[in-house]
Amino acid sequence: MQRSLSDEIKIYPSTVNIGKALWPLITKRVENFFERLSKGNLDDGKHLQIINTLETNNYALYVHMPFCHTPLCKFCCFVRYAYNHEQYKAYMKALRKEAEWLATTAESARIRVIYIGGGTPSIDIHSLSEFIDSARSYFGKNIEVSTEASPIDINDEAVSILRSSKVSRLSIGVQALEDKRLWELGRLHHRVGDSIRAVEAARGKFNTLNIDMLWGAKGDNVDKIKVESSKALDLNADQVTFYPLMPAPGLRELERKRKEGPWHPKEAQLYKMILQEVFSKKYFPATAWCMDRGSKLIDEYIVDFDKFLAIGISGIARIGNYAYVNTFSVEKYVKLVEKRGFSAIRSLQVDTSEDILYYISTKLFGLKVCPSDIENRFTMKNAGLISFIIAMLRSLDEEQAQDGCFHITDPNMLYLLHIMQRSIYMGVNTFREWGLRSQS
Repeated sequence: MQRSLSDEIKIYPSTVNIGKALWPLITKRVENFFERLSKGNLDDGKHLQIINTLETNNYALYVHMPFCHTPLCKFCCFVRYAYNHEQYKAYMKALRKEAEWLATTAESARIRVIYIGGGTPSIDIHSLSEFIDSARSYFGKNIEVSTEASPIDINDEAVSILRSSKVSRLSIGVQALEDKRLWELGRLHHRVGDSIRAVEAARGKFNTLNIDMLWGAKGDNVDKIKVESSKALDLNADQVTFYPLMPAPGLRELERKRKEGPWHPKEAQLYKMILQEVFSKKYFPATAWCMDRGSKLIDEYIVDFDKFLAIGISGIARIGNYAYVNTFSVEKYVKLVEKRGFSAIRSLQVDTSEDILYYISTKLFGLKVCPSDIENRFTMKNAGLISFIIAMLRSLDEEQAQDGCFHITDPNMLYLLHIMQRSIYMGVNTFREWGLRSQS
């Protein structure tokens, strides 16, 4: 059911209370999964066999490029390192080699989409373009490519280079549209003027132009978020993704001791204001965070591809009941790829019930849940599980459409899915912190 622009947006106190109860439960479950993964020994022979015998199916490929402009952003929980030219050259050489290894080892897998994240993939536009061109030679010329970029790297020349490599989706990390706010977030290497110039250079040049914005900082209030979200939407990009600020595990523990957060005390009101601005500007949710005007690609590739592979440091892959993670160390990465072609260091066999819950969570976040797809995906008739999902969605006024699927539009459900996804990300952040600390 499509939401009317005139509909009043309400997020009820009961929804907020459910969210507060949900986030620690979900985060704990995700942290438990990644704790098991961190202890899961990887058998090289078994890993090779699994990759070599992948089903003929569609997969996404995540590629991590960890190098960043300095100073490093304080808010970022992703695996990133300050740019070093020699390290970067060695890393990119190894990354191309790992991509070639994957293409030749997983011959049956059809890589449909490559998502390049960081770090700052755009830190060397020419090298990024060369990698994309080599990836096409390995995986096929028709693959779609999405890449992240910093505003200071995007100008007319950079846009031309990325277009020549047939980039489908460019995501620019704007983060804030007030210089003071950028400074408060610890985003010190670009200014608002850089963001505006980058968006103007890229607008209309790619199938999808996305800009990332952050919200939920300590000093945020409804008026500030109204102004920030309105400015972002007025830049006229195809998508605006509003990421909540997600404190790292160490900061979460400090906030717990202070009896603060980790959510903003007015989080529901801030999210409601974002939705109000989104609907008023004729954007609509593609996920609980990504606000869209009809684009094909979004940043959360797990929505369309619950089976995905990964190359580059810290890359996490999930192939049905098998999950693996790559090394977090640049030095170890180069050595591992040189020695054996791949960089995976830990793996985990996932039981079917856990895989089902994961699959359902990806569909919920993508705002489209089809009970028949769940049954077909797992070749089973789990009446109890399907009934529970249907009852949960109907309790929040979601209706089953003619196609048999639930298309989620209710603001209360969107808010709970925001809580769910942020809780998952916070669990992943705990794992990333372990990897960075241990340099596994």
